Amino acid sequence: VTYGRKPPVLLKMLAQLGGFLPARDGTNALRTGLVRAGYRRGDSVLLFMGSKLLCAAGFPILWSVGGYLMAKPVGDVATSSIVLAFLGFYAPTIWIAMRQKQRHGEILSALPDALDLMVVCVEAGLGLGAAIQRVGHEIRIASPALSGELALVNHEMQTGIARGDALRNLAERTGVEDIYALCAMLIQTDRLGTSIAMSLRAHADSMRTRRRQRAEQMARKASIKLAFPLVFLIFPALLVIILGPAGIPLLKALSADR
Repeated sequence: VTYGRKPPVLLKMLAQLGGFLPARDGTNALRTGLVRAGYRRGDSVLLFMGSKLLCAAGFPILWSVGGYLMAKPVGDVATSSIVLAFLGFYAPTIWIAMRQKQRHGEILSALPDALDLMVVCVEAGLGLGAAIQRVGHEIRIASPALSGELALVNHEMQTGIARGDALRNLAERTGVEDIYALCAMLIQTDRLGTSIAMSLRAHADSMRTRRRQRAEQMARKASIKLAFPLVFLIFPALLVIILGPAGIPLLKALSADR
C-alpha cells in the first residue's frame, strides 16, 4: 500500500461511491479503509466494489425469486427493488466498518501488554527490530491482528525500508491513535538518540493509565445503556408476573358482576 500520495480522481470517486469518508491523512480512502479492516490484497478494491454491485443486484433478484417460489405477493416490485438495491449496495460498507471497529478494538486492547513485553525485550538487550519481531511472535494467539502488523513492520525494515517509514506505515495501516503516539515517540527517540527502554517504559505507563480510564468510562456508561432494556423489556415482564395473578381474579369478579 502506498501512502502519502494524492489519489487519482477515479479512485477518489470510487472511495466516495463506496461509502468511505476521506482519510485523515488525505490518502486513498477506499484502500485505506480496506487495509484498516485487515484486507491488504492487491485486488481488494476490485473485490469490494464487485461485492457491492453483486449485492445491489442480487438482493432484489433473491427477493423476487423467493416471493415467486413461495407464491406470495412481494409488494410493490419497483419500491422493494430500489430499497433492497440500496441496502445491498451499502451492506459491504457496513461489514467493512464493523471489521474496522472490531480490529481497532482488538489492537487497542492488546497494545499495552505488547508494549510491556517490548520493554522487557529492549531492557534485556534486544534491538528495537528484534524486540518488535519477538513481541509479534509472542502475541500471535492473544491478538492476531497486532501480531500480523508487527510482523509486517519487521519485514519492511528487513527489506530496507527506513525504521521511521515502517513505523509510519504501521500507524496508517491500523488507524489507532495510541499507535500513532507510539510511533511518533519511537521516531523521536531514534532521532534524538535517547534511551528507547526508558521512553518505552514511560509510554507503557501512560497507556496503562489510559486503558484504565477507558474501562472506567465504559463502566459509567453501562447504567445509561441498561436503561432501555430495563424499561422496555424487563420492567413490563416483571409487571405481568407480579400483577398477573392479582389481575385474573379481578377480571373474573368484574365479569361475574355483569
